[in-house]
Amino acid sequence: MTDIQDNFAKQLFGKYATAQDDEHLVFNGKSAVNESIVAHSGDSEYLFDLTELQSLEHRPEIGTIDKNPFEKPEPELTVLSSFGNKDEFRIVLNKFPVVPAHFMMVTKQFKSQDTPLSPSELTSTYLLLHKLEAQDLNKKWFAFYNCGPQSGASQPHKHVQFMPLPDNYTPFAEVLANTSGHFIPNQFQEPLQDGNLPFAHFLAKLPEKSTELDEETLALTFLSLLQRTLTVLRDNEAGHISYNVIATTKFIMLIPRSKAKFQGSLGINSCGYMGLILCKNASLVGLVKSEGPLEILSSVGFPSTAGQKSDEYHY
Repeated sequence: MTDIQDNFAKQLFGKYATAQDDEHLVFNGKSAVNESIVAHSGDSEYLFDLTELQSLEHRPEIGTIDKNPFEKPEPELTVLSSFGNKDEFRIVLNKFPVVPAHFMMVTKQFKSQDTPLSPSELTSTYLLLHKLEAQDLNKKWFAFYNCGPQSGASQPHKHVQFMPLPDNYTPFAEVLANTSGHFIPNQFQEPLQDGNLPFAHFLAKLPEKSTELDEETLALTFLSLLQRTLTVLRDNEAGHISYNVIATTKFIMLIPRSKAKFQGSLGINSCGYMGLILCKNASLVGLVKSEGPLEILSSVGFPSTAGQKSDEYHY
């Protein structure tokens, strides 16, 4: 087992700085244009962080197994060559980062991005999040996994991504998590849903102490959310299995997806459901403002199921 050291954050930031200086990354943070917009639904308001980042124009939209950058990742981008209980992962910088130090946990052996997160993948994700929380006191980090053909995934090789949130930004998922005690995965407790959000989403608040979250509890919590997600996909006759997974040290949330792009031009992945809308040009920024972020997220997701309880017909 290769564990995460107490200087992981320092190692990550150092590797990123070197890779950026040596132009192994395609990122132009100075060109980024950020603004906050507020959307209203029911009696609630939701804050969105809208970013125009032109370096996203260079990011491949759909990768292939034949051209797999994760099979032999560039040494200049590799933070840890081995990680996990069975040394099954690598920690690699994203070559097309959205923010500084944007990185990924990648499986060494090829696994499909269409498969659910395994218990070891979940546990390793949470280990990284807790280490970052302890070592990078200036930022709040989240992890995300784009699963399936309509989730916004850009590579078929399995990878979980990690990014810090913008400063002084609280996503609506965190607000929802704070309304409840921690989720107990059983047949009696329903995942959290915000009844004012128009799209289906399922959230479980996690125990405050990491010692209370073992691999089995984490896996059962994920499975409870996945069952509700699969039910939405089945009931809407989706024809595919696509969903987003978002995780912090406080919660895990799944969002079933109907399509990867809004109006065929604006790609939405997990970040959108953290309230982070990424646009690669000014035209797409205008599209978000004219259509509205909640309408966009609803269009690429499915209608809310808030208030509907599980029954014997659910997965």
